[in-house]
Amino acid sequence: MKRLLLLSLISVLILTSCGDTSQPETTTAVETDAETTESDDYGYIDPGLEKKDYNGKIFNILYPEWSLYMNYYFADEANGEVVNDAVYERLRRVEEFFNIDFEWYSPGYVDSVYPELQKVVTAGLPEYDLVLTHCATSLTGYVTEGLICNWIDMPGVDLEKPYWNQSVRENFEVKGVLPFMASDYILPDVNSIFFNKDLIAEYSLDDPYALVEDGSWTWEKLNTMATVASRDLNGDNIMDEQDQYGFVGERDWQFSSVMTSCGQLLFGKNDEGIPEVICDNEKTQSILDMICNLIYRDNTSYTWAFSVEYDINSGGRPPVAFDNNRSLFYLTPLSLATTYREAEVNYGIVPLPKYDEEQDDYITLNWSGFMCVPATVEDLECVGMVCEMLAAESCHTVIPAFYDVLLGEKIALDPTAKEMLDIIFDDTVYDLGVDLSQYHIVYSQIASDSPNNSAYLAANLPSIEKTIEDYVEGCEGYLS
Repeated sequence: MKRLLLLSLISVLILTSCGDTSQPETTTAVETDAETTESDDYGYIDPGLEKKDYNGKIFNILYPEWSLYMNYYFADEANGEVVNDAVYERLRRVEEFFNIDFEWYSPGYVDSVYPELQKVVTAGLPEYDLVLTHCATSLTGYVTEGLICNWIDMPGVDLEKPYWNQSVRENFEVKGVLPFMASDYILPDVNSIFFNKDLIAEYSLDDPYALVEDGSWTWEKLNTMATVASRDLNGDNIMDEQDQYGFVGERDWQFSSVMTSCGQLLFGKNDEGIPEVICDNEKTQSILDMICNLIYRDNTSYTWAFSVEYDINSGGRPPVAFDNNRSLFYLTPLSLATTYREAEVNYGIVPLPKYDEEQDDYITLNWSGFMCVPATVEDLECVGMVCEMLAAESCHTVIPAFYDVLLGEKIALDPTAKEMLDIIFDDTVYDLGVDLSQYHIVYSQIASDSPNNSAYLAANLPSIEKTIEDYVEGCEGYLS
């Protein structure tokens, strides 16, 4: 299980990769009943795969240096750290089951994977067996250029199994073509609301956990509670970075998650199953107005545009940081919970609120990347079965560790915390509009306090519809 540092190493090893056309030796079959093998709270289902010996072949994975890929997917060895060891155990189990050897390579940040795959596929080289992508970078290009395979035709996988994400299939599949997929191997990358428990108590506010549980956790409720908690701490009659706010957050891509949490997607499908814009309606305008009312009205909120200076992932610090006890609510990626494990702030985590109490569920937009299989792979069955087992084994190993790390010791002592994560993860969905990089429909409009959705869409509809047209034509190319 060696880490791939140079692309040239892949070329040396390619003759022993899963692309080898020699037939694997079949050994034993694992006899299981997929309907009766649920074994723990994380939903493990035995995939019932036939064990095969691939004679130590190299299984090469291409990925970007981005987000959860950095810490939850690859491990060279066990080192006693809970997540690392869970990741290592997952890789080890799959390696031993198929007698393969995982290696992985990243050419750089999110925009580096597409040109790398483009280069090797154009050259006809079976360099990689699996590619992990960004959530919204160059996805259309992968399809229009025929760089990747159709998951619907992939041998060795059962896309009906519960560890395959059906939201991806529903949103991305066009005319029986599914270029991208996600499974439990792809961990959810979502936004959530952190809340300060001490400020909740200080202002005698309702418990957000209880509001979630009784179905009354709405954006209107959050807005009302946030108003109470804003305060001019230094008494200078100027609300700035030195004061306290009811709501804080980065005013960028994260707010697309608010649209989803209200049950409104950017793209849907028509009666023929073709993607189309579905956000030109009164509800979308209402949600945009609601967001702007929260972030611009009467100093209740403090939000900021993205900059490296404020980006925690880049080593920055927000202008009003949640861990300094000066914000009641914080809209933020859930993965940043690890940042506050050592902080003194006493906090909890809840899903983004609903549009209103009539909405049945709490809906969470998933910003994780996708799995795709290069068009030059020579042994698709090997790739399919490995991906199937990686998905199933994630419930055994990495997902429990992921929960533990997100909760941390402080949150883990709260018996309701795991229930909140269950609610967040159980209703994660994908929006093709977001994943085809059209989430500017939200964040561009909330850059001012008076969004006009119909006017914005009218001005931008030609380019948005061209994106849809390109994706659909790319999928249709698989059928010709």
